[in-house]
Amino acid sequence: MNKKIFQIPNLPFYFRIIYSDEQLYELTFADHKNQLLDTQLSLKILNNSSTKLGKEVQNQLTAYFDQKLKKFDIPTSISGSSFSKKVFSEMSKIPYGETRSYKQVAVKIKEPKSARAVGRASGSNKIPIIIPCHRIVGSKGELVGYSGGGGLLFKSYLQLLEKK
Repeated sequence: MNKKIFQIPNLPFYFRIIYSDEQLYELTFADHKNQLLDTQLSLKILNNSSTKLGKEVQNQLTAYFDQKLKKFDIPTSISGSSFSKKVFSEMSKIPYGETRSYKQVAVKIKEPKSARAVGRASGSNKIPIIIPCHRIVGSKGELVGYSGGGGLLFKSYLQLLEKK
C-alpha cells in the first residue's frame, strides 16, 4: 500500500492518499500536514514518492481545483455494504455543480425510505471529492454533514467552486 501527502498550489490544505498501483483506497485532507502523518510512516510517504496512479490522483485533483476537470476517472476501491456501494455509485452520477438531497438519492437507488441511511453511508465515504458526497444536501437544500476534512465550511467551498 502506498501513501502520499501533497499540497495543491494555491490551496491552504494538504491531501493524503492511500493507494495501490491500481486503485485509490482513501483520500483525506487537513489544514496542516502534521494532521495527516501517522506514527507508522513508510519510506514512500517520507520521500513522497509516487507511482503512476499517485501522480494521476494529484494531477486530477489539481485540475479539479483549477476548474479544468469536472469528472474524475480514478479507479477506486470502495469498502462497505452493498447498500453503501449503491449510494456511492449514485453519488458519483451527480453532475458537477449540481446537488441532490439524501431523499433523492434514496429514491434513485430504489430505497425511498432510506434517506437517513443514505446520510450514514455518505458519512462513511473514504474518498470524498472524487466520490462527491459534497453534492448531497438536506431535503430543503441545506448543508448537512460532510465526511471530508474541514466540515460544512469545506463542503460549502466545494459547492461554490463548482458553481463558478
